[in-house]
Amino acid sequence: MLRWLVKIILFPISLSLSILTAFLTFLLSVSSVILGIVSFICVIAAISAFIQKDTSTGIQSLIIGFLLSPYGLQMLAAFIIGIIEAINEGIRAI
Repeated sequence: MLRWLVKIILFPISLSLSILTAFLTFLLSVSSVILGIVSFICVIAAISAFIQKDTSTGIQSLIIGFLLSPYGLQMLAAFIIGIIEAINEGIRAI
């Protein structure tokens, strides 16, 4: 009896977490394409800066390119989405 009451109370939270996860996954897939293109442009700019012997600009551009690459901010976003999914699965398991 108490378990069903807890499930009824937690259902709106689980539903909102499911919607949030779906929205964030969609947003991540769209942004990964855009950020991949911007990351490629940053790497090209870094190579151009190194050719012109401007190492500080080249290093800054490489750091920005790494943060925008799939191993930078996108991986952090995927990790956060995974945490939200784990919380939602924990709520559903009750």
